[in-house]
Amino acid sequence: MPTLRASPLLRHFLAVADAGSLTAAATRLAITQPALTKNIQKLEGELGVPLFERLPRGVALTSYGRTLLPHARRIQAECHFADVEMQAFRRGRTGRLRIGAGPFFGAALVPVAVMDLQRHYPKLDVELVVGVNESTHPRLFDGALDIVFCGLPDGAELPPFVERHPFFEIEARVIAGSRHPLARRRDVPASALVEYPWAIYQEDREAIAHLYAAMREAGTKPPRIAVETTSLTMLIQLLKDGPYLTCVADAMVTAQPDRGLAIVPYARPIWTFPAGALLHRSLARYAPVRFVHDAVRTAAARLRLR
Repeated sequence: MPTLRASPLLRHFLAVADAGSLTAAATRLAITQPALTKNIQKLEGELGVPLFERLPRGVALTSYGRTLLPHARRIQAECHFADVEMQAFRRGRTGRLRIGAGPFFGAALVPVAVMDLQRHYPKLDVELVVGVNESTHPRLFDGALDIVFCGLPDGAELPPFVERHPFFEIEARVIAGSRHPLARRRDVPASALVEYPWAIYQEDREAIAHLYAAMREAGTKPPRIAVETTSLTMLIQLLKDGPYLTCVADAMVTAQPDRGLAIVPYARPIWTFPAGALLHRSLARYAPVRFVHDAVRTAAARLRLR
């Protein structure tokens, strides 16, 4: 089935930039290394600048190559988005939608929205990637994801081709299992929080930094992070069955009260931040993107009204 793709020269440039090696890139592209080298030299000749510096082992981007890289990624992404929309119209809304979600959105809101989406578009395949901003945002910017539901960065930090849609403010609070001793108290001081071990979602370094800052501001020592895990399911199990505390969105508790978690009555949130959707402007009118965007936004609004 024909698809719209970036030019071979740009695709070969991106392959070498990602692999850091002509040999590895040629293997991924299933072409010979001399053919790949010839195309890189052809692109360098057309641009009149060197794109790669040849090293004893592999290659590295020159300053010209680093300048070209984000533009090449965007061209590749735009070709993909155009192809997605054209194929959807041609084949009756079939295709693949690639959704990214932060831990809260991925656990509480996006799965139901995806089920609704596939009821309306039964031929549409969905790829769902759950992770923190540090992992999902680069994939969105490079065109590997179509829309991401997450904590939102400042608009000035975003590429001009990405739209920022705020839904609501998230409060990250201290969370424990519903049977934890602190969950049953009426008021918990900062000094009590550091007496228990903490379990943290390993990839969320920003949350750890805010936690340490909040404890410093409260005049107490930093908490002991006893467990770091890449599994949200494991984190929830540790909280339910053990003495651990964590810091995640309070909506993780309010959205799914049957998880066996509770908000510890500490006086203030550890931090607050806007949450919503990031998506490519090219896909803003694409019906499945609009559908899942509106479904998650509606669910978020209902959640904040509880």
